[in-house]
Amino acid sequence: MFPHSETIVRKFCEISQATYDAWRTHRILFHKNPRESELIKSPAGKALIRLSIITQEYFLHQVSKLHDPAVQKDQVNLGIDYIVKFGGWDGTVKAKLQLLQKQLEELPKKIRPARNTILSHNDLETYLNEPTLGAFPDEADTEYFEALEKFINIVHENVIGEPWHFSKDVDVESQLLLSSLK
Repeated sequence: MFPHSETIVRKFCEISQATYDAWRTHRILFHKNPRESELIKSPAGKALIRLSIITQEYFLHQVSKLHDPAVQKDQVNLGIDYIVKFGGWDGTVKAKLQLLQKQLEELPKKIRPARNTILSHNDLETYLNEPTLGAFPDEADTEYFEALEKFINIVHENVIGEPWHFSKDVDVESQLLLSSLK
């Protein structure tokens, strides 16, 4: 088995960073925003509620996609499973990645019912029954992204020679957006 190229690893890291950015944007603007109730009552309230739904659904969908099987029908998916299965890792590195992969699977298990019904499809039964889908314990998302960063660090360091750390630029950008809302 051939190890991953630097191009594949960089692309996987970029996809993971974009997923992290979507999560942080939602978290800062809506989930951990002390001004949330004030902003919802503002003239922009309806638009902010809509943006909250959009950012939440987007980050849940992106997390789900990271956990697609490496090979699905005739399609190869660049995600965690692909990185583990086709990396040509030595036994020690593969064991570390598999352990983190198992840990990372906990959050997607909780979101998968939402992904399979209302995030990827307009499932009629789901809409008619209006169940709460995709809910997870508070801070499970934070733990997920901490583990994902560890996973990426191992991959990036073993292929490129240095660790990968999530950029925190999205935090500053989201705070700037919040401060511009009156």
